Amino acid sequence: MKLSIHENFFGIRTPVKLTDQIILGVIPILVIFLLWIYMTTGKSQDITLPDGVFENWEQVAPPEGTWFSDRIRFTIPDSTLTYGEDEIGRQVTWLEKNGERFPLTNIPARTFEKSVRITLPPGRLVMRDNLKPDMVDIQPAEATTPGNAAPPQGGSSDSEAIPKPDASVPETSESTRSLHETSVAPDTAPAASEAKAIDSSLPSPAKSESGKLITISYRYEIVETRKFPPVIIPSPSEVFGSLPSLWSQRNLPLNMLYSFMRVGAGFLVAFIVAFPMALLMGTFSKLKSLFSPLMLFGGYLPIPALVPLTMILFGTTEQQKIMFLALGFTIYLLPLFVKALEEVDNVYLQTGYTLGARKYDVLNRILLPIALPNMFDAMRIGFGVGWGYIILAEMVDMGSFGVGTLILTSQRRGPREDIYLVLIAIVVLAFITDKIWDKVDRELFPYRRQER
Repeated sequence: MKLSIHENFFGIRTPVKLTDQIILGVIPILVIFLLWIYMTTGKSQDITLPDGVFENWEQVAPPEGTWFSDRIRFTIPDSTLTYGEDEIGRQVTWLEKNGERFPLTNIPARTFEKSVRITLPPGRLVMRDNLKPDMVDIQPAEATTPGNAAPPQGGSSDSEAIPKPDASVPETSESTRSLHETSVAPDTAPAASEAKAIDSSLPSPAKSESGKLITISYRYEIVETRKFPPVIIPSPSEVFGSLPSLWSQRNLPLNMLYSFMRVGAGFLVAFIVAFPMALLMGTFSKLKSLFSPLMLFGGYLPIPALVPLTMILFGTTEQQKIMFLALGFTIYLLPLFVKALEEVDNVYLQTGYTLGARKYDVLNRILLPIALPNMFDAMRIGFGVGWGYIILAEMVDMGSFGVGTLILTSQRRGPREDIYLVLIAIVVLAFITDKIWDKVDRELFPYRRQER
């Protein structure tokens, strides 16, 4: 497939292939998306910690590469917190376990009974320092040979308290057994392969044969290094990650349905008022002079000013929302309808009069058929503008359903990511509605689709 985007790029009214249209339309969207990623991506940092238990992963340890989209609690048994200063005098918190120190930087942690509970930010479990198979299968005699290296500081008492395991069963610390509440009798011990599988799947705070603690490496993003903080512009992953809760818990489909019905009802009321008034003003010049001051006044009237006015007249009921939308649609559609009728060339009227047309025939067979395509375009654009009005209509009543209520609630209480999702949902629904209008336009006025 040969692309012709570069050929005659600034040509005036040149034909554009469908593939070129798709590519040219995707380019600005892709640029905006890449800028969004750039502005909401901070530096990543790795932290090393002793192995422990992740929340909701008590029975089996999460595999390497597991992504946690939200904050996760991580409990490290038999550990303590110490506080001090680093080389340049900054306050630092360390986690100590079996004589080894692990800096926590800015990660919150607290002591919980004989354990330390850490709240890890969203991130990924990069690596777990598991025991190698050849270390697991070492015979007890070899493990206790006098020539072996001495255990590290603070770990000698633990190694003496652990009984020597059988050659066919992997070595497991007593703290791991108590943490996962395994109650296996000595005479019903699993086979060697099954025991290895269980031991590798559970987070074990035991030491390796070399004397080092089993550790994990966790990678997370430092949100302070972003160009814009999350409270202003969340990242794409944060926005789309909140879609399930917005869809199910906050019932996005039902709120979209309420808003769509309100826009449709307000548009119908406005059409019933604006269409016949436009026919009269566009046909009879003196009637136009009669209503022109009101039409001009409405054109300069700020739409948000109608919100308190309709609240005074109709309260905060459903009727207030529909009437506010109807007033907004009427102010928008009426001048466009009148303009479409006035743009009909007088030559058509003179031809009709020559053929003996009466006033009703001029309106019904000349003015309206010629002006109707432009009036339909005004209705199509005006229906899309109504989605901007609906936000104002629904923000005044927090107890009602609708996209405006969702946006205002998210702005006040959070999550802020839902604001962007609701805006995207409005654009998608408006796009689908516009395509329906375009389909009706093609059916009603097929002669307008002529190739240029």
